[in-house]
Amino acid sequence: MVEKRESMLSELDYTKAQLVFFYIIVLLSLDVLNPVKIFLHVFPAIAPWHIASLAIGCMAYTFIMNLRPLIYFSTKVFFHSILSIFFNDVQVVGRENIPKYGPVIFTANHANQFMDGLMIMCTCQRTISYLVAEKSWYRPVIGHLAWAMGGVPVKRAQDSAMKGAGSITVATESADDDVIHVVGKGTQFSTELKVSDKIRFPKSALGIKVASIENDEAMCLKVEDGVLDAIATQPFPDDYVTFDVLPRIDQKDVFKNVLEKLASGGTIGIFPEGGSHDRTDLLPLKVGVALIAYSELEKDGINVPIVPVGLNYFRAHRFRGKATVEFGSPTYIEPGTLKDYQKGGADKRRVCNSLLTRIENSMRSVIVSVPDYDTMQVIHAARRLYREDGITQTAEERQDMGRRFAEGYKRMLLSVNGE
Repeated sequence: MVEKRESMLSELDYTKAQLVFFYIIVLLSLDVLNPVKIFLHVFPAIAPWHIASLAIGCMAYTFIMNLRPLIYFSTKVFFHSILSIFFNDVQVVGRENIPKYGPVIFTANHANQFMDGLMIMCTCQRTISYLVAEKSWYRPVIGHLAWAMGGVPVKRAQDSAMKGAGSITVATESADDDVIHVVGKGTQFSTELKVSDKIRFPKSALGIKVASIENDEAMCLKVEDGVLDAIATQPFPDDYVTFDVLPRIDQKDVFKNVLEKLASGGTIGIFPEGGSHDRTDLLPLKVGVALIAYSELEKDGINVPIVPVGLNYFRAHRFRGKATVEFGSPTYIEPGTLKDYQKGGADKRRVCNSLLTRIENSMRSVIVSVPDYDTMQVIHAARRLYREDGITQTAEERQDMGRRFAEGYKRMLLSVNGE
């Protein structure tokens, strides 16, 4: 059943607020019951403006001490109004899956760079903090806004990037498939780089890890996902190119503020795909969310629930479109795997990848996963045709039906070899 849109206050708090409001009206209406006038009558030396000045001072103190929650609340109300104008209908499914207290990590698909964070903030009753690059955190205006909205600064290797001396080329042919040999000209690998540091080619965002350093003009890079594609965009081996050095940052320094936020009972919003895209399926997830969850379990003994968030837009490119936000069942770390994580190496990678797979499956359970936009349109059309006349489906039922049609479509493609 679709949940009613919750107000900023719970039903009990709303009832209490009403009773207090009417009680104050009664006090102000009858001088006999007005505590301020009774106090002034008993102590005639005190003027009314004394009481008013004290009250204004207390109001100012309360406002300053609660500035961040008030700004967050005001911003939430403002953008809630904006979304209600832009979207004809926003349905929310699965709010009961959100823990009311304690730390939470929200993982969402990233379909729109600007809309997704606002959509989650406006439909979730918890206060959500998003990760902000530490470099942006210390910038005027942007940093102040991030602080006011409860952002969490995170150190990134690219923020400490510096230009490497000389230029490099890569040997495209290598006897070892695990590493790539790099030859430098006028370089200073021995002094500028360390093993596990990264380098970055021109016009590329990917950092490539240094596997070993032989001398100032020879080193090896580790072959990982995306490395060969990044090398293919460069004019190797004929030409030399400049490069950037990205110093290695310890994982504890990267996630220090994030772990402090979770340990204090806060919530974190993450888009584990690593970037926004217009695809209707998930991109491969980054391992950061798994590292954060395991680090918090190791550091403070807190098994943080990881709640998947599905952002499903319908006719999002049109004004007054529709959207469904679905919160799925939380995913937890299996406590027995912590020992393998602490061993490091292959065992650590195995348990992190296992958790990442479970997180990906939970995220797929809250979105309608199809290969392209045209297929999504077919699924929507089939769902409308299948619906019985005169019966109104809830958002949860529509989401479930959409996923069933998507799964059936995939099986049909497999049965005919994808043609």
